[in-house]
Order: sequence, then structure tokens, then C-alpha cells
Amino acid sequence: MGRNLIVGDIHSQYGLLQDVLSAASFSPSEDTLYSVGDIADRGPETVRLIQFLSSLPSYKPVLGNHDIWLRDYLVSGLCPPVWLDSNGGLRTVKDFMRSHVSGKERVEMGEWLSAAPYVRIEERYIVMHGGVPSGWTMAELEKIASLPPSTIGYPGIEDESSSPLWNRSYLQSAMAFENGADPSVLQSPLNTARKIFIGHTPLNAPFHSERYHLTAVDTGAGHGKKLTLMDMDTFVFWQSGKDD
Repeated sequence: MGRNLIVGDIHSQYGLLQDVLSAASFSPSEDTLYSVGDIADRGPETVRLIQFLSSLPSYKPVLGNHDIWLRDYLVSGLCPPVWLDSNGGLRTVKDFMRSHVSGKERVEMGEWLSAAPYVRIEERYIVMHGGVPSGWTMAELEKIASLPPSTIGYPGIEDESSSPLWNRSYLQSAMAFENGADPSVLQSPLNTARKIFIGHTPLNAPFHSERYHLTAVDTGAGHGKKLTLMDMDTFVFWQSGKDD
């Protein structure tokens, strides 16, 4: 029986991804690879990374904010300054130009990105990019998880800090609790027995909170640090990249 593995924010670090998959003896035919989003930008090989991930028989991503920017560029040619100038988008655009990706293939890649959900809810896992917004219940998450794929997007989800793509309050509350904060002043844990996996916030090491059912796996691959790959059932993890 294959494993369920999850990778933190890859940010176009194709080489680091291959390193951790090799370290974990990843089998494309047996193992399932989940992603917490932000596969794109900052790193050098967006095109090669998409070509690899889209070839996997069992790849289960969710959308991150960088994936949204890339989707918009591929499908509509949009290049907002916030993406190009301060979030690694220019490096991504140059990679597509250097790789001579045709217009047809760009649109196909954009549509492939668009097929990923904002929130993935399964029997044992919940996967999202940012976290659970304050006050949200399973009902709100299930509503977002059930939205059909769209190459245009949904207002209020892709561009607001209170959405599961951007929100950091759940992680902040979990970290504060683990550091001894009074639970009564923190965001409440989601009422679920599922394991919750997120990215978006680069940490020095994977973070886990039993009370919040939460594991955060972004360890800064997009900022010159490490990429983390984790077994979702045992929490064993593998890393590649540089220390602080």
C-alpha cells in the first residue's frame, strides 16, 4: 500500500523537490503526493516543475496565492506589479520565455493549475495553503472545497487575507498555544478529527499542534532555505536545501 506524502511550498525549486523525493524513495506508481500550494515563483524552474508534477498519476495540490498569479499569467497574460516586482513573478516569466513554451501549452498549464481546489477535504486530511480564518467552521471550509474549478477565480477568496489562501491566524493561535498562551484569548481549534496541513508561512522547521490538529510544512524553500516532504500519517519528514 502506498504512502500519502505532502510537500511544503516548492516555489519552483525543482532540484530540491527531486532531492526530497529521492530521499523518501518516492514511488510515482504507489505513493500519492499532496501539495500545500505555491509551487511557483522565486525559484529557477517553474516550467520543468509543472511538467513533472502534471505527469504524476497521483498528485493532489491545493491553490496558493502564487499559483493564482501564475494561472492568471498563463491563461490571460496578466502580470500585476505585486507579482512581478516583489513576489518572484519576473523570474517565472523569464523561465517561460527561455523555455519557449507555446501559447497553447501555457493555456493548458494554466487550466491544469485551475483544476486544483482552494481547500481539499478528505476522510483523514484537510489541506489548504494559508489556514482556517477566524470564526470559520467545517461548513465554511466545505463550501470553499466544493467550488468548481475556474480559470477566472472567485472574488473574496483569492484576494482577501481572511481567506484560506492567505490567512495565518490559525497557525498563529496554534503556535501561541504551544508556547503557553491562554487558550481563552486564542482562535479556537477547528472541530474535526482530520489532520490539517498548511503552507504559506515559512518556518525554520515543520510545526505541529495536536490541539489544533495542525501541521505546517513550509520551511522556506522559496527564501533560500529548506524544502520539506512529510509522511501525512507518521509525520516522518525529509528535507533538502540550506540551513539558516
